[in-house]
Amino acid sequence: MYKVLIIDDEVLVRVGLKTTINWEEIGFTIVADAPNGEQGYGQYKKHNPDLIITDIKMPKLDGLSLVEEIRKENQDVKILVLTCYDEFAYAQKAIRLGADDYILKSEVEDEELITVMKKIKNKIDEQNKSKDIRNRVKNKQNDMKRALINDLLKNDCNINDILLERCLDLEFPVSDTKFVLLNIAFGNTIENKMNINNSSKINTAILNITFDQLKDKNVKFLYNNYVNGYFFLLSSAKITGTKIEKIIKAVCNAAEQYFDVPLKVIYTDLFNDIRELPTIYQTFQEKIQVLFYENEDLLISNINEISFNDLNVFDLKEEYNQKFNEHIGKCNIEYANKLNNELSNYFKNNNVNPMLVKIFYSNLLGDIFNSYGEIFAVNKDIMHYEYYHYRVVNSNNLNNIINLISSFIALVIDEIRNSRYNNSTLIINRAVEYIKNNYDKKISLENIALELNISKNYLCSVFKEEIGETTSLYINKLRIEKAKKMLLKKDYRIKELFEEVGFSNQYYFSKVFKKITGMTITEYRDSKRNYQ
Repeated sequence: MYKVLIIDDEVLVRVGLKTTINWEEIGFTIVADAPNGEQGYGQYKKHNPDLIITDIKMPKLDGLSLVEEIRKENQDVKILVLTCYDEFAYAQKAIRLGADDYILKSEVEDEELITVMKKIKNKIDEQNKSKDIRNRVKNKQNDMKRALINDLLKNDCNINDILLERCLDLEFPVSDTKFVLLNIAFGNTIENKMNINNSSKINTAILNITFDQLKDKNVKFLYNNYVNGYFFLLSSAKITGTKIEKIIKAVCNAAEQYFDVPLKVIYTDLFNDIRELPTIYQTFQEKIQVLFYENEDLLISNINEISFNDLNVFDLKEEYNQKFNEHIGKCNIEYANKLNNELSNYFKNNNVNPMLVKIFYSNLLGDIFNSYGEIFAVNKDIMHYEYYHYRVVNSNNLNNIINLISSFIALVIDEIRNSRYNNSTLIINRAVEYIKNNYDKKISLENIALELNISKNYLCSVFKEEIGETTSLYINKLRIEKAKKMLLKKDYRIKELFEEVGFSNQYYFSKVFKKITGMTITEYRDSKRNYQ
């Protein structure tokens, strides 16, 4: 279906045109209408119609000015002018300015309009056949340009005569000229505003606006696209910093005006020698990482205005990783996510080098995997470190990493709960049995976890949840119970007793004994003997 845009200041005319004939039956669909030339131009930029039907006399921007403006940038779109008998001179002028045909408003009836539309459709069909041939040639040339810019930007590339010859073959000047690197990023704004199909159309429309601005200023370019934007290498003998800024602002304003999409544009200073490109590009790559933070205040920036702060990743690891593991072990997803958001704000507010941020999160993931490895061993299909590490180090957006960590923590906690439900009784029974057999030795949470081949964080949380107290308190209670029985035997001396039940010194034994029983060792023994 060919797209039709109707522009007329009379509501009845717009409604009449839309309902007079069955548009789809003759190969057209009406995508929009507008009450004046100014709004009509905005709808034209937004929908890129194949046919525009416009009145001549309209407020704000009349039909003649609209035709002239559109023909400056688009020779392909068909334009049909609506006119009255007393406006015939205007219709002739519209034809001279680039309109394809006109039709009298008094003759807009079924048969007349259908005849005109069929004639226009045949013209569009023929035009598209020629356009297909041109597009195939153009696409092949674009592929060659993308391959060329990729080769030019290789960090280890020596820009030799062969590459320079390829530049000349594609009419990209490399001598007596100046160069600029330019990056236009959309971020997540397009996807957040509308569906994928429309976002792709907007993406293409913004690219075409950029092309038009560069061609209008006689700037040659090579470009390549990536997921959320475009990268350009510009070349022009007459280019200046001021001209670059004007081009960028024009593209940004058009994207904002027609699509409500804010762009983020980063560019370099001018440089004169194409052989400097690999080195300059390496610095440029480091600086465009500023997009990692999706700073709403950043719209247009020269790379010289961009800087990052370093941090000691290992200090931050010491401060946060254990906290994460503790909250995960307690299945406290709310506090774990609170830590996650706290870190996110810290990185944003301090403009930390994104590479260091990725290193931190990769280490955090490694620590969580080490602490809860027994869970992941059962679910290797959905839980393996390499997958999450790859997602982190290849992410260009902090929010994506934050969301990844959040979903990962939720998955880990869910698996912990399932594991505890299925295996906690067995784990606790084994732990208690080990303690009973080894209470008289120097044992700790680490010893028990090693014996059971599970992490100490996992054991600590399971033990506390099932038994109601920590492993250390449980061990000490067991030791004191054993000591109480020994104290009833007349031949046991207190100075010997503490080692028998696993305490390292007499003072600590006495302290724990009183804390648990509420009496000193002597008071307890005397009370029991008196009772006997």
